[in-house]
Amino acid sequence: MLRIGLLIDSLIGGGAERVVLNLFSIFSRLGHDPHIILIKNKIDIPIEEVPSSKIHILSKDGVLSHNKFLNKLMLSQKLKQVIRKIESDGLSFHFYISNAEDMDRITKIAKLPNVYIRYRNCMSEYIKNKIGNKGYIKTLIRKYRFLRKFRKIYNNRHIITVSQALADDILKNVGIKPKSIKTIYNPFNFEKIRKLGNEKEDLPSEPYIIYAAKFENRKRHDLLIDAYYKANIPHKLVLIGGCYTESDRLTFKKLLNQIHRLKLQHKVILPGFQKNPYPWIKNASLFVMSSDSEGLPTVLIESLILGTPVVSTDCPTGPREILTGQLSKFLSPPGDSEALAKNIKSALDSYPEINEDILKKFDENYVAKQYIEHCLKK
Repeated sequence: MLRIGLLIDSLIGGGAERVVLNLFSIFSRLGHDPHIILIKNKIDIPIEEVPSSKIHILSKDGVLSHNKFLNKLMLSQKLKQVIRKIESDGLSFHFYISNAEDMDRITKIAKLPNVYIRYRNCMSEYIKNKIGNKGYIKTLIRKYRFLRKFRKIYNNRHIITVSQALADDILKNVGIKPKSIKTIYNPFNFEKIRKLGNEKEDLPSEPYIIYAAKFENRKRHDLLIDAYYKANIPHKLVLIGGCYTESDRLTFKKLLNQIHRLKLQHKVILPGFQKNPYPWIKNASLFVMSSDSEGLPTVLIESLILGTPVVSTDCPTGPREILTGQLSKFLSPPGDSEALAKNIKSALDSYPEINEDILKKFDENYVAKQYIEHCLKK
């Protein structure tokens, strides 16, 4: 039996959080002893399958000190205390999987052994968005600072990327020199997703297309709304998601203004965050993703598992590794609402059969085997 630590900042609804719960379920079913360790006590997704004895929380809200470095130091000490308490039964952790940047930092400060960082986002795109356009010299300085920060966190560490394109980005564009690097796709329980997709929900009675994502800038709901307007289709547009930061709330407010400006208020449905989004996705005519950047967009894979056709921007990274073969023609350039609108109409007119073969690499048992084999290598 292996004792495995799954480390993340919180369990507030999102792709990374669902992956942590999936990994917990898989490792438990295989007879191992996984534990979830959270930085803050924030949980808004169903965790009925996780015994309370297997969830450990470092702090109420992630703040033990208002000094940033001291806060990370105190959280790292708290992490070590929690681990010592769990290991007091004589069984040590065999390895940890870190699923959040704050945990990546904290585990480094704590000098925790056998930490495998599950890297989920396109680092170079993140840096580009953060530095903005501040003039040539200022941009260079800001870029250098971000690169130095990331290299300090991730150099000489074990990294697991959720797509091959992310691995290429980390090595070539960011210049990180990891101790090891491997691509392992996110795990999916096909049977469970399909079962949840059959549950009863109060769904729209008219045909609709759907997008499910936090209202973050990079998710580009504004692009989708523009594309939807240009496509001029009879279907309603459903936008599932929540706001978790002030920036999210500002983005959502702008989207409401956009919807009213385009006179779409009777066609766009905003049901908020859904604990079980699968019936919504399964019963949609089409799932559309409009992001500027991703890691490996979990919801695209879930849509295909549910048999729902998918259209996506060809953003870095992940969509190109999911929509392969005949499905690749439904990728459009990021930021191009005309191309996205064209693909929406084309997909609604005719979509190829979704072949199970393209989904095999996401099967949870195959993924779990990869994690165990890789993380036990010395």
